[in-house]
Amino acid sequence: MDLRYGSADENVRKRSILDVILHERQKFEKLQEGFSSDTGFYLETESSLLCPSRAGELAVISAVNRLAAGGIRAGLFSPVILLPPGTQEDVLRDLMHQICRTAFAQGIMIGEVKVEVTDAVTRPIVIGTAAGDRFCGEDPADYSAAGKGDIILAGPVGMEGTYILVCEQFQALRKRFSMSILARMKGLNEKLSVLHAAETAAQISESAGISPVMVSLGEGGFFAGLWELSKKTGCGMDIDLQSVPLLQETIEITDFFGINPYSMRSAGSLLIAAADGNKILQRLEGEGRIAVRIGKLTAGKEKIIRNGEDVRYLDRPQTDTLASMPELFI
Repeated sequence: MDLRYGSADENVRKRSILDVILHERQKFEKLQEGFSSDTGFYLETESSLLCPSRAGELAVISAVNRLAAGGIRAGLFSPVILLPPGTQEDVLRDLMHQICRTAFAQGIMIGEVKVEVTDAVTRPIVIGTAAGDRFCGEDPADYSAAGKGDIILAGPVGMEGTYILVCEQFQALRKRFSMSILARMKGLNEKLSVLHAAETAAQISESAGISPVMVSLGEGGFFAGLWELSKKTGCGMDIDLQSVPLLQETIEITDFFGINPYSMRSAGSLLIAAADGNKILQRLEGEGRIAVRIGKLTAGKEKIIRNGEDVRYLDRPQTDTLASMPELFI
């Protein structure tokens, strides 16, 4: 059934929103108790403009990760869903299943859900606001005075972009890659949260009396994240690009489309500035996570990227390489 223009009517809301929330919530008993009514003092709003088929889950992941990098554990997610005219109700129902499963799996409640059918969009878009409670100190360490510190990267770069490409270009990729590889890459959505890595980094850093500075890699990917980390710390940096972890599948899939993996969406990766990164590395590795010291903070403003013998300076963030190729997501 096609959805009507404007806000979703009560029958649609019951069938494809409220019933879905109830059904999915019953799968996660941990949500039945213990939700704090104080949640909501810290907010993060993110949109999912790419990968319309997975817009629901990616909107949740993006907003929750941004909060986590700020030391906040999300407890509530409220989506606005924009749909083009002619959208079938099944599409809305599927987006709600994505939102609920992704949120409930992380102990996050669903708040108000707004749905609008409008000529302003040509594909489903989800804009989500996450709210939560702080799990680490409000004031991150000021590294600008000392001008030094380790830069840790938790999680391989480019996982989100790889997941999006496999979801949106599955048929094209089947001609080049085995089904087992593509199936494995479709499972990357289970590895895109950075909450536990952020909590680990915060716990270790604060035991030494220092709140960490963290950046969740989202739009613009690794290079955009480095730029944001430099702004947050007030420092320059010296980065070894060859030490940055990338899945081999990410390298091959981005090469297939001619995409720079360092400049595409990279949920699942967390940049951490730490006075001493050894304990954080040891803990993350002990938890089975991929974590690497990729460089250091420096005094001044220079942002140096070393790739073997090649040395260059980090440019201002450019358009995300996926967003610059809209033909991949029609």
